[in-house]
Amino acid sequence: MLLTIVAFVLTLGIVIIIHELGHFSVCKWTGIYVKTFSIGFGPKLLRKRFGETEYALSVVPFGGYVKMAGEGVLEEIQDTGTGAAHQYPIGTAEGDRAAALRDDPIPVERHFRNRPAWQRLAVVIAGPVANLLLAFFIYTIIVWSSGTLVIPVTTVGGVRADSPAAEAGLQIGDRILSVEGEDVTIWSEVSNGLVGGEGQDSVSPHPVSFMIERDGQSLAMSLVPRHTDGVWSLGLEPMDTMVGLVQRGGPADKIGLRSGDRILSLDGEAVHSFGAIARIINTHAGQSVLVRWEREGVVLEVPVIPEAAEILPDSTIGRIFFDRFYESRSVSFFGGLSIGFRATAGTISATFDVLSNFFLGRLGMDAVGGPIRIGQVAGEMLRWSFGHLMQFIAFFSVNLFLLNLLPIPVLDGGHLVFILLEMIFRRQVHERVQAIATQVGLIMLLLFMTFVIVVDVLKIIPGR
Repeated sequence: MLLTIVAFVLTLGIVIIIHELGHFSVCKWTGIYVKTFSIGFGPKLLRKRFGETEYALSVVPFGGYVKMAGEGVLEEIQDTGTGAAHQYPIGTAEGDRAAALRDDPIPVERHFRNRPAWQRLAVVIAGPVANLLLAFFIYTIIVWSSGTLVIPVTTVGGVRADSPAAEAGLQIGDRILSVEGEDVTIWSEVSNGLVGGEGQDSVSPHPVSFMIERDGQSLAMSLVPRHTDGVWSLGLEPMDTMVGLVQRGGPADKIGLRSGDRILSLDGEAVHSFGAIARIINTHAGQSVLVRWEREGVVLEVPVIPEAAEILPDSTIGRIFFDRFYESRSVSFFGGLSIGFRATAGTISATFDVLSNFFLGRLGMDAVGGPIRIGQVAGEMLRWSFGHLMQFIAFFSVNLFLLNLLPIPVLDGGHLVFILLEMIFRRQVHERVQAIATQVGLIMLLLFMTFVIVVDVLKIIPGR
């Protein structure tokens, strides 16, 4: 529980602070007066003024805000919600509001509403962009520090029946030496090579030649990769039964499995690939499985009960929480930047697909996760490693980037729409229209937040 709380605080804290710093830094750059920089909403627990800005930690941790002078209706909502001074009700007559502004000691040229449209646009998009840059930074730093992870074998550990590999005559234990004349030393070189070349872009791929070692002899072989439903298939699995990272507190950890151990069999059935291990464990949720493994020449045998994990509604699998063994390969400076960029772009694409499918009704409520779910996943990632948690923070930061750009008043995307309309029609959207839209947006946001929290709670109620 403590690890979950720590992971939850780190995840929300880092992502929210970076988001608000994005808004704040552009405000300072453009000369906009910032009244309050708050982490969290509602009553302030801690506050301290430095210069012209008050920095605060507020009671509701699910967000934060940068309150700018002359922000209009959103400033009024923030004032009403935080108990700040100089309040006046939403929809106050223009004359009364003008009188209130005359009493404001802040120069009017430093008010958000009076700044050029491009500066206000920069302020609005700075928060989401900061989250995007955070994700890119995390992905890149992880690659620079840990390198790329590869499966350091080229030996076949599984051949699916009726697959291109089976048709070519490959067998478990064959070691692939080269593909199309190029030596291979890691599994990705094998898989990429066998579906590479002409086969990658053709619906009628050509045979790919390769060399294998079997029983001390070298043999020349070829196969034709299969293209089905947009995916290239070989029907091959590497021989990788060595244990990699083991999650702290998980079933594998409790029975004593450690990184470097080699799994020999499960319930007396010999296994030769991580895929074979996963298939057996997945089908034995809540049932005892006898695990036999080797460590430094010593064979150990202990039963384990896989935990049931829900992956789809009414669909569960067994998990014992250990990963396959990977070897780290260092990357260059620019190589790390490239991988970080691709990881960020991939996360954007995957998150956008999930969001669009959810709003189109293709995904059910099980796709929704609120603060409880965030805490659970963050805690699970930290039990794997700190690096896993940082990758989750990067993923969550991309989610916040996209969610904040939704065209809903109160969110950054809503402000973006107002400013773009102003730039198109050469005049600001009437403040009364903004006030009504913002109130509707706030109600929608509060209802949605309440809904996801209820869904979260229902998911953890026993028996549901």
